[in-house]
Amino acid sequence: MSDGSLSPVGVEDAASIAEARPLSISQPGKVILWLMIALGLLVFVLALNGSDPRHAWMSFQINLMFWLMAAAAGTMWSSASHICDAQWCRPVRRIFESMSDFLLLCVPLLAFMYIGHESLFAWAHEPAAGKETWLTGWFVYLRDVLALLFLALLSRRVVHLSIRRDIGAVRSGLTGANEEAVARWSDSKYNKFVSGWDNDAEESLRKTNRLMWRLSPAVIIVFAVVMTLLAFDQIMSVDYHWFSTLFGALYFMSGTYLAYAFVAIGVGFMRDLHPLFRRKVERRTLHDHGKLLLGFGIFWAYMFWSHYLPIWYGNLPEETQWMIVRLRLEPWHTLAWVTFAASFIIPFGLGLSRDLKQVPVLLFCTGVIVAVGMWLQIYVLFAPTLYPTRIPISLVDLFITLGFMGAFILSCVRFLEKYPLMPFGDLYVYEAGPYPLGDRAAREIIY
Repeated sequence: MSDGSLSPVGVEDAASIAEARPLSISQPGKVILWLMIALGLLVFVLALNGSDPRHAWMSFQINLMFWLMAAAAGTMWSSASHICDAQWCRPVRRIFESMSDFLLLCVPLLAFMYIGHESLFAWAHEPAAGKETWLTGWFVYLRDVLALLFLALLSRRVVHLSIRRDIGAVRSGLTGANEEAVARWSDSKYNKFVSGWDNDAEESLRKTNRLMWRLSPAVIIVFAVVMTLLAFDQIMSVDYHWFSTLFGALYFMSGTYLAYAFVAIGVGFMRDLHPLFRRKVERRTLHDHGKLLLGFGIFWAYMFWSHYLPIWYGNLPEETQWMIVRLRLEPWHTLAWVTFAASFIIPFGLGLSRDLKQVPVLLFCTGVIVAVGMWLQIYVLFAPTLYPTRIPISLVDLFITLGFMGAFILSCVRFLEKYPLMPFGDLYVYEAGPYPLGDRAAREIIY
């Protein structure tokens, strides 16, 4: 296995992580984020009372599905990295976990969309032939909200266990950190993480690890099922005559791609905000992250092609008309190519460079391009059914997007302000042999 598989973080780093000052952004930065949220909310309310309230609901729906898929995929990666024992991503794993706060926020936001669903979905006014029972407003939103709530709570449970290992290791004195420097982890607000913690710290860590091993695969399965359900109900059903069995997979893999793009963006900021990230997010970590970003970009293109080809060659009118509006007719034809370029062509060209993947600024720019492409993808999937003859992008979309962005960033920052910036508790678990999993010398002997 390559050196990139060895963890940049070992047991020798646990004390410095536990002692590290909390992440913080400037007060003006927080004010800007709150202003973004307030401005987005204000524009949404004004647009609802304007000449085209449907546009406001559409923009809210598109942004909800965009930011939701990123948050769900980000928390899913906490489970995936645990299953794979992905040591290379340890320095950025907590950034993935920080998205769990926003995922929980998406539950009431999805429930709120029930108020406006009649403005977006034709099946709310006329029965969908053969789908009358399935596409009933209260039934759609009841099952979607409950499914999303289940995914959010299950994901949060795994994140809770991940933090439990760290708080437990610190309180048990395993890190050898300076007591004064880690006194904040003894605050009562962290007691919930170590409820039932045994005097035998290593046994408690093993129990926590085993529970994570059981729950992590469930998170990935539930993620795929729930995101598929949301894709069918909240995006595909906007044109209820059209259907695709692969649509759910396209949506949740887009979320996976987007989550990696967001972490590429986040790493660029984190290295400037905190010395721990600057020290531990090494070039090889960036390179591994860049390789996976490139790989998921290629897989996204494969999913897109697998989605497109059978429909086009099947040549069934109820399926091809959906493609024709988006890919062959103006004004959406040009935007579709812009979307494909931002989602795949440009990131693929940039990702071929080994050096580019190891430069934080360039990886950051690649992540921004991918994020723009994924947002445009949701827009192209949803909006043409409602506005087939024009592209209704306006300042309303911009400000509502900024509002969601402010909420997403603020929720991630507040998470990272409260918990250790990198996971380290599992480094003390002896389950793969007579050495800690994080002991670099031992891992080098194995590999």
